[in-house]
Amino acid sequence: MVAALTYLIVASFSSAVAAVVTPSQLLHRGAVANGQMVRLQGRVLGGVQSNATTLAHVFTVTDERASVQVTYGSDLPGGFKTGASVEAQGTYNGRVFTANSLTAKCPTKYQAGATPT
Repeated sequence: MVAALTYLIVASFSSAVAAVVTPSQLLHRGAVANGQMVRLQGRVLGGVQSNATTLAHVFTVTDERASVQVTYGSDLPGGFKTGASVEAQGTYNGRVFTANSLTAKCPTKYQAGATPT
């Protein structure tokens, strides 16, 4: 009984934790990555194609070495723009990454330079 309970806890925890990958890493994994829940991190490259009726958005995420097309079916987060760092959680089918959550990372508010007077 204890072994079965331990197995269920470990199995549910490991399936809830998604690996963090860059576009290069995702493409390198090939078919092994297909269908697995992952967190894709990179920068938005180019523009976004949006459908106002369905809220579907299509854009590209890059790590400067490789790029992956991403689809997202909800409102884009604040701070989402070309060049922004993003993290999309979802699955990859070998062609398109389908995100079920999307976060735009905020740039630092603190800049090197002038000190307040």
